[in-house]
Amino acid sequence: MSDKPDKKEKKDKKKKGAAAASDASVVSIAAHPRARGSIRRTRARTALAAFVIVLLLSHSAGVTDQEAVMRAVVAGLVGNLIGWACALAIWRQIVVQEVRSVAEARREQARARAEAMAAAAEAA
Repeated sequence: MSDKPDKKEKKDKKKKGAAAASDASVVSIAAHPRARGSIRRTRARTALAAFVIVLLLSHSAGVTDQEAVMRAVVAGLVGNLIGWACALAIWRQIVVQEVRSVAEARREQARARAEAMAAAAEAA
């Protein structure tokens, strides 16, 4: 008895699981048509705003130019991450609400079809 068939079966199961997961319709923020662009814009704007604010504050405080720019770059990076996290949290809620509204609309359509079929069955 060797371990090779067991390992192959495990690999096949992993491949089948990955294929099944890719076939299922998964809701993702990355696949959302408006979210990706909005998140990118938010990240860029918060990074730029943090950079400019810290650069101006550092310059007005009398910090040397090189040090002020370094502080501003670090603030821009931190602003980028903060903007990304905030935009992601907001879009996550938006996507969840959109999925809920689509599901509710489909339930309503199914209910209306069932009522129509019941009415047609009574009439016949």
